[in-house]
Amino acid sequence: MDTLERLDDELAAAARDGDRAAMRELAARFLPLVYSVVGRAADRDLDVDDIVRDAMTGLAAGPVVAREPARLRAWVVTVALRHLTDARAAARRRRLARESRFGGLAERPDPASDFIGLVMLRQALTHEQRDVADATRWLDPSYRDLLSLWWLEVGGHLSRADVAAAVALPVAHVAVRVQRMREQLDTARRVVAALRARPGCPALTDLTASWDGRPDPLWRKRIARHLPPCDACAAHGGGRLTPPERLLAPLPLLVPPPRLTPAAATAPSAGVAAGVVIGRGASSGVRRR
Repeated sequence: MDTLERLDDELAAAARDGDRAAMRELAARFLPLVYSVVGRAADRDLDVDDIVRDAMTGLAAGPVVAREPARLRAWVVTVALRHLTDARAAARRRRLARESRFGGLAERPDPASDFIGLVMLRQALTHEQRDVADATRWLDPSYRDLLSLWWLEVGGHLSRADVAAAVALPVAHVAVRVQRMREQLDTARRVVAALRARPGCPALTDLTASWDGRPDPLWRKRIARHLPPCDACAAHGGGRLTPPERLLAPLPLLVPPPRLTPAAATAPSAGVAAGVVIGRGASSGVRRR
């Protein structure tokens, strides 16, 4: 057990015994982790702040906090992904209802509220790091979730066992899933490079004439099929890619906005639940596709 895990266990044990200072510190320690997991994986039409609030509240009520502090970090990311999955399902129901009501016209997400775009503006990223961040928009949702966890693993914030627990798979199976996710990410990076190329490929321009400009797994597959035989596109994105772990590992956890500051526990009898609930201020409005 490393120093961070030992501290987590000590804080969880103290919080379980009603130590309000430990409750506040536990919440403060895990809030950036939850915000990073959700923010990097969430779809553009989801409210990241709301999901994080719900996830932290779910963590507060979780049995692992009370009974198994040694599994706390794994429980944190499991709860975060569970609430993200629920939010995706709710957003899909709303989307289908709007399309049914307005004759198939879907609401377009506001480009100014794109979470990954805002992160790229706020962090000093290299060109290749920006390309990787942009490519995450093109991944299948399950791979976006896995990439968000793996991103934290290569940065030293999660262990492989934590990742395996969060996705409910044996460690050996996680390695296979990570490899497939990396292959899809590399494809998405080549798609991003081809679309950004100037001058653009005339054949690719024709292919994407009906594309609405929003990253989409179906369009990733269509564009990816065009790339290998195209000399023009190969010139811009056909070379060897830097391994993503070398680009992602140096990036820190995302910093939550001030409105997501953990609330102080108000009574010892309130237990852990009072200590890790996030303040219910207005949402930052940060959304992603």
